[in-house]
Amino acid sequence: MATDIRMPRIGQSMTEGVIVEWLVAPGAAVAAGDALVTVETDKTTFEVEAPAAGTLGNALAAPGDTLEVGALLGHVLAGDEAAPASAPIPEIARPEEQVTAAPAAAAGTSRRGARAPVSPKARRLASEHGIDPASLPGSGPDGLVTAEDVAAAIAARAAGDAAPTPAAEYWHGRAVRERVALSPLERATARHTHEAWLNAPHFVQMVDADMGAVKRVRARWKQDGDPRAQVTIGDFCVAATARALAEHPHLNAAVDGDTRICFEGVDIGIAIDTPRGLVVPILRDAGKLALLDIATRTRELAAAARDGTLSPADVEGGSATVSNLGAFGIRAGTPVLNSPQPVLVFVGALEDRAVVRDGALAIAPMMTVSVAYDHRVADGARAAALTVRIRELLEAGEALG
Repeated sequence: MATDIRMPRIGQSMTEGVIVEWLVAPGAAVAAGDALVTVETDKTTFEVEAPAAGTLGNALAAPGDTLEVGALLGHVLAGDEAAPASAPIPEIARPEEQVTAAPAAAAGTSRRGARAPVSPKARRLASEHGIDPASLPGSGPDGLVTAEDVAAAIAARAAGDAAPTPAAEYWHGRAVRERVALSPLERATARHTHEAWLNAPHFVQMVDADMGAVKRVRARWKQDGDPRAQVTIGDFCVAATARALAEHPHLNAAVDGDTRICFEGVDIGIAIDTPRGLVVPILRDAGKLALLDIATRTRELAAAARDGTLSPADVEGGSATVSNLGAFGIRAGTPVLNSPQPVLVFVGALEDRAVVRDGALAIAPMMTVSVAYDHRVADGARAAALTVRIRELLEAGEALG
């Protein structure tokens, strides 16, 4: 009897997944637990395993297809049986499906819906260069758009070989050059931030922290060969946020209707910029970790985020998020909460500034920390206590070590 292969739900927030690559060819023998297909969600990439032993039937979803949780991907067949008839695969409409017409049959390409299959490498390359892969003729099997097809389009554009075509569409009175489909992560980010802005009443507090003590202790650790020399300013900020929240447990909470949910551990989300977009892995029990442990674990999570190997457990939950844009020279900001977390700490640039000390002008290494709050969880006074405590911990320097 054939066994269905369906899109699993990995994490409570997952609603859909994108087929990246089939790892096993139709007709191949598989054992229960063998990896069959790679799937990408808005937060991570994972492999769907064979639910039973047998022979893999024909794939019912191609690379690039976006499918809802529970959608049928294929079958594992027992013996020589044929795959059962199945209902059409439910798919989520994507922007390029709405604006890109399928090529004529004479072009010799086969497309699912209104888009050609695209290899994962080609999709990444096209995204990096702002090219819609669905607009390219595929040279691979069944019209597959390959990385070579995208590279040729990039070269043609650079050489000016591709003549510009008049815009056929206007949006709010402006000519549209092209529409580029958002990736699953970009779609999720847009939806998540929009919902957070609508549902959580934001307010932001800013403080300036004197980072002189932190700079001095890092210099000493480096000179002494102390392993803590690898600790960054961002790691100090994660540690300060975690310990301040541990001291203010009423803010380690969320609002659900008319109730406040108070959490046990202090788990800190760390905003990581990746080729796929912004990912926020969670550092568990950060309030109990030593500074060096925070630095080590943060690097591990950042590497997994950039490689796309985070597990669902790595991105679920969180007490607060720390977002560090200081390296870009951004001094301060008014961030959007990573809802349902009630706190987001925005770390600005570390820079020498003129300050007044004991009535005299001085130069000090200052850093602005902007903290966003959900007003349903924190009023101004309670928020101020946390904001000031974060500054105090940062200015204490080695005390965080």
